[in-house]
Amino acid sequence: MNLLSVHDLIVRFRTHDGTVHAVNGVSFDLNEGETLGLVGESGCGKSVTNLAVMRLLPSPAGRIEGGQVVFEGQDLLSLDESEMRDLRGKEIAMIFQDPMTSLNPVLTIEEQMVETIRAHRRVSKAEARAKTIELLSTVGIPQPESRLRNFPHQFSGGMRQRVMIAMALALEPKLLIADEPTTALDVTIQAQVLELLSRLAADRGTAVILITHDLGVVAGMTKRTNVMYAGFVVESATTADLFARPHHPYTVGLLHSMPRLDAQPGEPLIPIEGTPPDLRFAPVGCPFAPRCAWRVDRCWRENPVLEPMQPTQEIVTTGLQATHRIACWNQPTAEEAAAARPLRPGFTPAAPPTEDLS
Repeated sequence: MNLLSVHDLIVRFRTHDGTVHAVNGVSFDLNEGETLGLVGESGCGKSVTNLAVMRLLPSPAGRIEGGQVVFEGQDLLSLDESEMRDLRGKEIAMIFQDPMTSLNPVLTIEEQMVETIRAHRRVSKAEARAKTIELLSTVGIPQPESRLRNFPHQFSGGMRQRVMIAMALALEPKLLIADEPTTALDVTIQAQVLELLSRLAADRGTAVILITHDLGVVAGMTKRTNVMYAGFVVESATTADLFARPHHPYTVGLLHSMPRLDAQPGEPLIPIEGTPPDLRFAPVGCPFAPRCAWRVDRCWRENPVLEPMQPTQEIVTTGLQATHRIACWNQPTAEEAAAARPLRPGFTPAAPPTEDLS
């Protein structure tokens, strides 16, 4: 049985400017001990998907309007708030993007961590304090006893992120959601934080969902990756297969728009032209069509569903049966993916229909 199964999750935000179609039928599974990457441009629905899993959407604007979120056989969307509050931290924990805004600025680190532990465990204050010291030491904070009474502003960005990781791991959750845990950190601290997450997940057998726009982080951290665009999962595969054989035009664009160590001197980056769609309007056809060099007439009319495209493969490290899935009507060939452009003689991208589809 999967640890987490998300089926056709739909999230909407009701605003004064209209309804934002933030998540549009996202589905994925996660096994115990597995690390799943979730990538895509800003605004594609990565964070919102996982805030919905945690039932932490801003209310009343954010609403889950469809789907299921099943954790260990229990539908989280059917729980009341008190039941969900008991589950958060204890079974599912989240590391948020900005530790400075996630930590309470008027409480010491000791107060925040001890409160977290005692809210879910029947332990004395002294026992919770000892656990806090152990956790801070585990995440690499020097002299943790002397730092307990410090406030968040007295820590550097990297140290605040380590405190957030320690808080997330305080109750030994079965699932850890890391929402861009290296945002605003320098490269050296990024590497330390990512190595720490990998080691702790391996040592504790914790399943991890890593949300990021950095494909280099995904390559080094995850076993399987979902690529999101405009609230949809457009490609899903083992991480190794995704990098070796990308099949969706958007994935091809992402891979070619990032620097590579094996790039030839003077080789330019190839950006994805255009801008993401306005999610206040329900998508008609493939949402990536206006920016896609491989679009055909059908792309303007029908949105492809995520379907398997090759035989099932086994991930040796987890035993998970995973299939390369793609949502595309006209996928690039391997040669075209390597060149980041269509190579078929006479092919030109289909022009949009004359009628207004918005």
